Amino acid sequence: MKKERLLESLIIVADLGELKAYRVKEEMAIDPKDDAQTSHKHHKGTLIDALRPELVLAVDFIDAHKKITEEVTDKVGRNKAPYGAGESGEPHNLKLEIEHRLLKEIADEIMRLVRNENPKRWHLAFPAEHHKALMDRIDPDVREKLDVKIPEDLTKVKPETLLERFGA
Repeated sequence: MKKERLLESLIIVADLGELKAYRVKEEMAIDPKDDAQTSHKHHKGTLIDALRPELVLAVDFIDAHKKITEEVTDKVGRNKAPYGAGESGEPHNLKLEIEHRLLKEIADEIMRLVRNENPKRWHLAFPAEHHKALMDRIDPDVREKLDVKIPEDLTKVKPETLLERFGA
């Protein structure tokens, strides 16, 4: 059953700017399918076992929110060479370097979290454009517990909706 696959697992949603991790727990809740008559009949509704995501970790990666101009002091073209002969700014791959650094930080955070929490399995949602690069940075011992991968940015999705997206 899909419910057991999520029980006591970790759901990790991240992008280059933030990471959120939820442990999926089981608790008693009122059945959301109860109508007004059922709720009145049972005084509060029918109790059922339900899954609930509990926030374990939330991390913001500051470098992702900075502008390149905050990192570089001289823009191309700001200072002209003598007699207008060229630009003093050098081309650089700063954006690419920042992405690589962020991917390493995110992978390290995921590995630390999975090793500390030691879930039966874990699930990941990460944007498609960087999904493979992130997976390449995660050690095999952590990757082997990965159950569901969704190549999307789900960081803004409500925690309850995440359960549906990962198969509850």
